[in-house]
Amino acid sequence: MRRLQRDAELGDAVAQFNLGIVYGNRDGEPGYTVENRRIDAIRWLLRAANQGLPRAQSRLAEIYVEGPGASKDAVKACAWFLLAAEGQPGARGQDARSGYKRTAAHLTATQVAQAHRRASRWKPKIETEKAGVEKTGTEAPLLLATAPQ
Repeated sequence: MRRLQRDAELGDAVAQFNLGIVYGNRDGEPGYTVENRRIDAIRWLLRAANQGLPRAQSRLAEIYVEGPGASKDAVKACAWFLLAAEGQPGARGQDARSGYKRTAAHLTATQVAQAHRRASRWKPKIETEKAGVEKTGTEAPLLLATAPQ
């Protein structure tokens, strides 16, 4: 788990995705509330999704649709589903398209247009270590990516 955490903090999108899945699956841990799990899962999945990892984009959209405040997150979810569908061939892409259709069915035409705008304006932002910072045994600071607004 430590290595996964370290790799995720260093900007490895696959490690960030996997850590998001781990946090999202922490059912019933003493002292770890449902809301904390959701926050941690979203944090790591968002970082991976922002780097363009379609699996993270799909899972992030699913969490937005399933969670509290789902109605306010539905536009974001649709945008992530659109991006994930574009980046994944086969069954995973179809799952993302289905997720988009299910979610968009509950939105107004204006909200659907907003989701399409967000998805079309989105660009992947690969996390990199800041220039001039030497790698040591500690994690280097990262430039954080931003989600589609």
